[in-house]
Amino acid sequence: MIRNVIFDLDGTLADSEDLIIKSFQHIYKKFKGHEVSESHIKKTFGEILEKVIRAEFDQDYKTVVNEYREYHHENFDTYMKLYDGAGEIIEELYLNNYTLGIVTSRLDFTAMKILEMYNITKYFKSIITADKCINHKPHPEPLLKCLEELGGTKPETIFIGDTVFDLECARNAGVKSVLVSWSNMDTNLLTVKPDYIIHQFEDIKKIILSIK
Repeated sequence: MIRNVIFDLDGTLADSEDLIIKSFQHIYKKFKGHEVSESHIKKTFGEILEKVIRAEFDQDYKTVVNEYREYHHENFDTYMKLYDGAGEIIEELYLNNYTLGIVTSRLDFTAMKILEMYNITKYFKSIITADKCINHKPHPEPLLKCLEELGGTKPETIFIGDTVFDLECARNAGVKSVLVSWSNMDTNLLTVKPDYIIHQFEDIKKIILSIK
């Protein structure tokens, strides 16, 4: 029986794709003199920002990271939004006594800003961000840390995400994985073999009820 539902944030609950792409295009244009394809940027979704920038830029990566974050912050309210139905399913699960958590590669400041913007922070017992862990997805540490704070067991838990890092994190932690199809869906994700695939938030309830 499922008691714990843990969500990734970007691409799962939060529709941040436009903001992330625009932020990356900004730093590519500023520091490299050109933009890159959206598909190139999407390949980095789910990774730690500093890791991506270190690999992509020759300049002092901290300067590039700071420029990214400044642009991201300035345009946050314009482009950041929740997916339709996200707030409703979170509230419904909470009211039905499921324990909810978040595991995200965002820093605590921006993750909390998203949750507070839509008044859903109160529904989550555990929120694990990048600055709360030494290791990051696909390493199991953040998911196991969240599970520890929720006080549940692995068989009672599902982790819902949109990237290969989410799926591998769940597998490495010994938790059932749920892949969402509404964000960054790539057939290569299926090679990781998620336990479940959902096409709308309502499908979460069906999965929960099907697991005994």
